[in-house]
Amino acid sequence: MRIVLFTISHERNYGAALQTHATWRTLHEMGHEVVLADVRLGERQPLFSRSTVATAIEAVSPQGRMSARFWSHIPSTRQYSTLQQLYDDPPQADLYLIGSDQVWNPCITGRMAEAFFLPFGNGVEKAVYAASMGGKAWCGDEALTRLAARQLRTFKGVSCREHQAVGEVRRIAGVEAVVVADPTLLRRDFSELTGEVTPNDSVVCFSLYNDPRLDRTAQQMAGQMGSTFLPATTCQLVLGRIPWRRTPVDEWLRRMAGARFVVTHSYHGTVLSLLYHRPFAVVYTSSNGRQGRITELLDYLGLSNRFFTDGDEALRARIWEEPIDFEEVDNRIEALRGRSMQFLNDILR
Repeated sequence: MRIVLFTISHERNYGAALQTHATWRTLHEMGHEVVLADVRLGERQPLFSRSTVATAIEAVSPQGRMSARFWSHIPSTRQYSTLQQLYDDPPQADLYLIGSDQVWNPCITGRMAEAFFLPFGNGVEKAVYAASMGGKAWCGDEALTRLAARQLRTFKGVSCREHQAVGEVRRIAGVEAVVVADPTLLRRDFSELTGEVTPNDSVVCFSLYNDPRLDRTAQQMAGQMGSTFLPATTCQLVLGRIPWRRTPVDEWLRRMAGARFVVTHSYHGTVLSLLYHRPFAVVYTSSNGRQGRITELLDYLGLSNRFFTDGDEALRARIWEEPIDFEEVDNRIEALRGRSMQFLNDILR
């Protein structure tokens, strides 16, 4: 079967890159021809605008070349920069599959939000795997809500990453969805990207954005544990804001997989800690409501004690001294993985 995957890709986001790879590789190993729909979320800019110049500089930078190398291993369609291009020339496929990550969060998908309900490609079967609204309620406007409801009722199967999204799908479309694993949890490791992992005996801090409080917590933990502090990623900028050199995806994975302890506020940082049996703490100081996607996973795995809303709370708890029963964690992940693979097998018949 030829599958075209619609998900968030080609962004400056390590988790988005990893979940795209995981979905593609899982479907590929199931024997399908899988092609990524190269849908770009960024706004189109006038020629010679400041953003266009920044994009051109980044394209020739070490960061741009590294990004291009990573995405080159996944077959892709032509690039789609507008919705009209998708309507005029939709990719050829037996099945369109909306992938995971926050594809149903219009604050992220913006002007391309409509694309992730697939109102094009007449005659192509359509389904959804592990879509997320970011761990919060649906926030689409009235027009997008009507489109979503109409499209979802025609899909071969609908699955979400969180229970809240399942409830929202039922509310806006009257469709029964199921909860499945984030595609990264379908993998047992990412050795095809990392090669051999060497333990680094460090407290590794992975932040989605500049978060001095998270860094400070990780540094204090490292001091109390007698370890070194290691950021999971670094980024060198030029002209103050243009990425010139970033930690490659494979190196990010090796740092996370080899850590003595992980401090993060990232969903996929949490997932990697689980897959590689790294003790961890989630320190989530933001109040934007998206922590639900992490707390739901931790609750399911019996690890709610690893979640903190304040770094000092994590330090007082001396959470690095609390062992994790990874055998029990693996059993619960395996159960979720099995249900998720069954969903994929059902929709790909």
